[in-house]
Amino acid sequence: MTSKQKQVDYKQRFAALQQRFIGTLTTKADRLCQLAKAIAQGEQSFLAEVIADSHQLSGSCGTFGQKSLGDLASGIEQTAIALQNSEPHSDRTLQLLIELTEHFQRNVASVIDTALNTPVVKQAAEQENNLIWLLLNDALLTDDLSRQLSAFGYSIEVFTDFSACCQALDAISPALIYSAVELDATAGSVFKQTDLLKAMQEKQIPWMLYSPSDDFDLRILAARHQAQAFYVSPLDIPAMLGRITELMQLKSEQKGRVCVMDDDALLAEHYALTLQAAGIECMVLAEPRQLIQDILHFQPELILMDLHMPLYSGPELAGVIRQHDALKSLPIVYLSAERDQAQQLKAMAFGADDFMTKPIDDAQLVKVVQVRLARSRELRNLIEKDSLTGLIKHSAIKEVAQLEFERAKRSGKNVSVVMLDIDHFKSVNDKYGHAIGDVVITTLATMLQQRIRRTDKAGRYGGEEFLLVLPNCGRQDAMPMLETILESFRSIVFHAAGQDFYCTFSAGVACSDADFSDAEAMLAAADERLYQAKSLGRNRVLA
Repeated sequence: MTSKQKQVDYKQRFAALQQRFIGTLTTKADRLCQLAKAIAQGEQSFLAEVIADSHQLSGSCGTFGQKSLGDLASGIEQTAIALQNSEPHSDRTLQLLIELTEHFQRNVASVIDTALNTPVVKQAAEQENNLIWLLLNDALLTDDLSRQLSAFGYSIEVFTDFSACCQALDAISPALIYSAVELDATAGSVFKQTDLLKAMQEKQIPWMLYSPSDDFDLRILAARHQAQAFYVSPLDIPAMLGRITELMQLKSEQKGRVCVMDDDALLAEHYALTLQAAGIECMVLAEPRQLIQDILHFQPELILMDLHMPLYSGPELAGVIRQHDALKSLPIVYLSAERDQAQQLKAMAFGADDFMTKPIDDAQLVKVVQVRLARSRELRNLIEKDSLTGLIKHSAIKEVAQLEFERAKRSGKNVSVVMLDIDHFKSVNDKYGHAIGDVVITTLATMLQQRIRRTDKAGRYGGEEFLLVLPNCGRQDAMPMLETILESFRSIVFHAAGQDFYCTFSAGVACSDADFSDAEAMLAAADERLYQAKSLGRNRVLA
């Protein structure tokens, strides 16, 4: 879940997790001392346990803000390895091991009080923001845009001068600002409004520009001031709506799904919490024998996996993952305190894509994961997304329906599917041309993307037909949502050949609670409801 979805106070959770980690250090330090003393008394088999425990601590201590303890643990690990490799065992090295474990124990005692008493700072939860500000000098265009954007569920506020907009930014930040290059000759262009530009930059507010004419110098200025889009008259409203929806989704959508597997449960939880705070959904994999089932259920876009674990190594588990055709392209990144580059490269030869050395800085972890997810998503979009609408293609959306149907059966929750078709679309193409028909299709696709939940999926099923897959959603929830989308869609004004026209759609809904044998049967039922909606006069939703 993202911070927006759960309203999570991440700072408080990080502090609580750090305190839990610190609470385990005394026991771990005492154990290292006891093992070292047992080794001195002839129990050489305990060397492997010292190496494993200190290796784990060298990675986790730095992550939890205890770098000095991590360095000490790394020294214990290297000393234990040297002792293990010496024949006969060196008394001097053995004495050094005992001294290092005792030094580690004393340092744990000295830092534990301050770490446990660190005050927790509460952080306000981030709220959803669908507010768009318009700064235009054309009243008709302003009214038209306000009506169209409102149909897409956005809240609109109109400003007539730059100074009023700048003053309003002191109190509230919109999700987006859409501005004319110039409002009037007196105020000059928006590029001369230094206070406004500075405020937008500081608050990281996306903005788009509108100009009555195309001009290269204006486009350069727009790029220089990091405007997200530049539109000229006559305004392509559907294209602009699509771009606005894209920008809003970038701000609010889930930023990816990642599985984390580490034998240090607290460290795995820390990684997950760090990524969740960045808007990335995470699942901690705790049971190796359930690995494949958990991955297929969660459908991650990336796996972070410890290299050295007690029962199975990272390369062994990566090999098991690669044995499944559906998971061959799933990126895997190893996390380990292993600093030997030869060992790192050897490990990566077994199915992994990258290697990160513990302790891992939180910012570095987030950045590496974001880059990996972005590349993975770009490749997947090239394969799965329809070029006209940006929605999932026919085959991919059917796979989503199958996956969610199986997940619903396992969990006992409902999933609904919706077959949706634009009414009288052939007449639109015949009367206004295929280019205008494409505008109608992309407008509905944009509205679907903007109105469905983040967990829902929308796909172009073919031509003017769409398929929605709605997990954890029964008929009683699907119907009002579809009725609202239909009401908004039929209020949109399309322009062509000097005329205004409107469009509607028909939709059929089917839910898994009807005990279908498989996803295909559920899709067929939704298609039958769609046919009935068409037969009853179109412009309606049937379940």
